[in-house]
Order: sequence, then C-alpha cells, then structure tokens
Amino acid sequence: MLTKKVLLRFVAFYSVAFTLVYVIPEHIHRRDFDKAFTTWLHERTPQHEATLEVERRKNEMIHIEDCAVIALGFVVLGSGIYYVPRLARRKRDGQGTSTHKEDGREIRVGPKRKLARSTSI
Repeated sequence: MLTKKVLLRFVAFYSVAFTLVYVIPEHIHRRDFDKAFTTWLHERTPQHEATLEVERRKNEMIHIEDCAVIALGFVVLGSGIYYVPRLARRKRDGQGTSTHKEDGREIRVGPKRKLARSTSI
C-alpha cells in the first residue's frame, strides 16, 4: 500500500512538473529545420511542406524530451529537499532511544543526559 501511494504521488508531482515545464516556450535552432523552412518559403510545394512538417515534428519531439528530463530533475530535486531533512530529523530523534510497553501504552525512553553545572566565580 505504501509503495502504491509513493508511486502515485511521484506520478502526480511529475505530471504537474512536466505540464509546467512544457508550457514554457523553447526555441530550438536546427540547421535542418531552417533549410526546410527556407526551401518551403521560396517554393511552396507539397513535397517541401511535407519536409517542413517532418522537421517541425522533430523539433516538437526534442522539446518534449527536454521537458521530460527537466521535469524529472525538478521532481528529484524537490523530493530530495523534502525527504532528506525529514530523514535526518528522524535519525537524530531516534538515536539512542528505545520503546517499551507499560500498561498497554508505549513509552519512549531516551538516553540520560547530564545537566551542565554552572561555574560562576
């Protein structure tokens, strides 16, 4: 159940991050696209239009791949920022403590700490 919940949360965050990254315009400058566009601009034939559409589709695929990688980076970075301090806090609070049950209740017993003496002269 926990794995399903974590996976569902990851997919939701990834979908939101991908959508936000995808709506940001990106200019992809490729020589093949420029050549196809220039050829189509000077001679508007069905063959040149088909070549331009192929190059436009390649640009769109490059944009989608870039967005996927950037969104994955955002999700991984955000998860790291969220989970690492929580894990550190849990490790810090859990060190040297033990639990035992007394009258059906769980009691946490930590290490005994010495009180600092004040040394005033």
